[in-house]
Amino acid sequence: MAQDSTALPRFAPALLSGLVAAVLGWGATVLPWREFTPFAITTTITAVAHGGHAALALLGHSRRGLAWRVQSLTALAYLGYITWHIFSASTYIAALYGGLGKGVAAGLAAAWAVVAFLLLPLAVWGLAVTGGMRWNRRAQGGTAVALLLAGVGLWRAAASAEAEAAIDPASLEGDALSKALASVLPDPAGLPEPPADAPSLLVRQAIECEAPPGPGLVTVVATSLVEVAPTRAEARSRCVQGATLPQALAALEAQLKAQALRGPIEIDVVTGTQDLEHVVPVVDAMLLRPGLDGVCEGTRCLMPWQLLAHDQFNEFMPIKVIPDLRFGFDPAQLRKALSWPSVPERFDPRVEGLRRLEVRSFVQDAGGQLHALHRMREPAPPLDAASLQAAVDAAERYILSAQGFDGRFEYKANPFTGQVSYQGFALARQAGTTLVICELARDHQRAREVARKALAMLVRSMQTHEDLGFVVYPIGKKVERVGLGSTALTSIALLSCRERVGDEFDEAIGRMTRFLLHMRREDGGFHPELDLTTGEPIPGPDPLYAVGQAVFALSLLERLQTEQALPGLPPAELTREVVDAAMTYTANDYWSGFAADFFFMEENWHCLAARASLGHHRHDGYERFCIDYTRYKTRLILAESDGVTPELVGGYGFGNVLIPHNTGSSGFGEAMSAALALERARGEDTTAHEEVLRRALHFLVQQQWDEVSCFACATKPHPMVGAFSEHMGSPEIRIDFVQHAMAGMGHGGRMLGLVEGSSIPEPLQ
Repeated sequence: MAQDSTALPRFAPALLSGLVAAVLGWGATVLPWREFTPFAITTTITAVAHGGHAALALLGHSRRGLAWRVQSLTALAYLGYITWHIFSASTYIAALYGGLGKGVAAGLAAAWAVVAFLLLPLAVWGLAVTGGMRWNRRAQGGTAVALLLAGVGLWRAAASAEAEAAIDPASLEGDALSKALASVLPDPAGLPEPPADAPSLLVRQAIECEAPPGPGLVTVVATSLVEVAPTRAEARSRCVQGATLPQALAALEAQLKAQALRGPIEIDVVTGTQDLEHVVPVVDAMLLRPGLDGVCEGTRCLMPWQLLAHDQFNEFMPIKVIPDLRFGFDPAQLRKALSWPSVPERFDPRVEGLRRLEVRSFVQDAGGQLHALHRMREPAPPLDAASLQAAVDAAERYILSAQGFDGRFEYKANPFTGQVSYQGFALARQAGTTLVICELARDHQRAREVARKALAMLVRSMQTHEDLGFVVYPIGKKVERVGLGSTALTSIALLSCRERVGDEFDEAIGRMTRFLLHMRREDGGFHPELDLTTGEPIPGPDPLYAVGQAVFALSLLERLQTEQALPGLPPAELTREVVDAAMTYTANDYWSGFAADFFFMEENWHCLAARASLGHHRHDGYERFCIDYTRYKTRLILAESDGVTPELVGGYGFGNVLIPHNTGSSGFGEAMSAALALERARGEDTTAHEEVLRRALHFLVQQQWDEVSCFACATKPHPMVGAFSEHMGSPEIRIDFVQHAMAGMGHGGRMLGLVEGSSIPEPLQ
């Protein structure tokens, strides 16, 4: 050990300490969403200690040994602080969420490992060269006390995640609660008829109870239509409370019989409560479980479905410089929703003062049948032909109703308010939605009308350069370069819909496919952009999605020209040569080497292209690329063995950390249905892949908005039934969410024999 500063190393410790100071300084200023949090303060102190040592070591100052020792002790204390909070937070969230929380806990543990790797080696080195640490009785006793206190703290963290029962546990056994509710809910036939233009059950205002829900007081909230004028009705929520469940239900029965109109009735029974306490910022955002928990501040409460209607589970932004990274709730925004429509200027940003409600939710439909909901959805029965075909048909009806007067499909819709937006509209999503209608729609006449209108909109966006055509949005926009993807996907839609709409768009097909051929590279890949000033492609990396879309479009063109040899379109021989080169490139060079043994990017379009080529252009390597890709993807479809709750089984996600997004399962359904077609054509066993596909489709059917779950949905400008939101914690509907779900369910159902029709192209004669 060095006994004086002159013997200590200088430059390596200075470099490492400076690096740690920079990282911690960044973390102190960026990571907390509020200033002067304990995390920000302690992180800043640790950063300053590292920065001070770095400066003194770099200067060769005589006090650099003392500075290093202070830095080391500060780093160990900071690591202890972080360790305590991360592990107590992990214990808390695992107890609250069960299997889902274990994934969150694993993520927090990974974050701790990063912090420990950053701090621990440098701190241990510093202590070792500046005198070490004595392990005497005092140190041993202090360590024992610290471990004991940590154990007690972790036990308390786990216990604090448990809600206090607010109802007799015997009332929750089996279907006892459903039977108790059914016995007091009024027969719809005996209730007054509402006006023809009666609204949904959406109630945005917080519900006022006489007393805060909690132990010793059973709280039941019911929402129904009530008459407010002879020809006008509105949705109204009422909170009834009693010392026992029968007392609360008796009060509910009296109110409903006196005020409710015929129609659906939504009931929420509070089964447990918990006062929220600060854990750590990221965990604080997840203290309310989407679709399961309500919340109160005093006597003002929002039920789980109301929190979803207010979009409260996409409010927390942990890193300000990444605004799209949002999840969980933000206490200030939650208090804003609780006070709506009267909104104060400032809201308390702390979780303290909020009370979590564990809730059992039910809906009695207009026919009088009672449905138990979980995360606003009714648990779906095992997947069968009837349920899957009904889901595909419902998605079709939604898409057909969501087309505007100019041919565009609505991009976004709020299921609760009915507000529609075209903000974010993209030609690629317009083309993809048109494609799925042409492939799967069963209402042939309506689908033909909608497809023609949608294709006409796409063709209106086409600009030309000599004999090339490419789509640009907004229509008429002047551009100097144009990308590959939107034109490739538009070409797929035009070629796939040709059988439905005829040959009226053949000129556009010719121009756009000549553009795709012009964009090919010598190695078989495709350039990402075209320079319109020179007419030459701009070299660059393979554009995500677009390469598979280009192969898909050109393969469809190759088949058409092989069958008909139309004079205005590129010849089959040239197209076949380009397609074969692209398939070979994808199979051998596109995603090869070390990474391909572990993971793939999003390559669904290559699978769809390989399936479309089955009848006229087989390529062993290209087919194997798709099969390998989908085999990897099966690892990401959650199963019961992953420890998740039943409603998450079949979801697509990286472990159990966050709620799975519906489009992930939809995209898997699209790709796996294509892979199954390839495997069957190759004579391979498909049993295992069919089982995973069935699991993903069952998940999708549960996530679709239906008549029961849409009790609070708007009916104008068109019904929301049949649509899909991003996930079960987000209300927003997007047309591509519905498009991909319809494609995944439709093509996947065909491959499982559950949906009518075939997705496998017939061989050319």
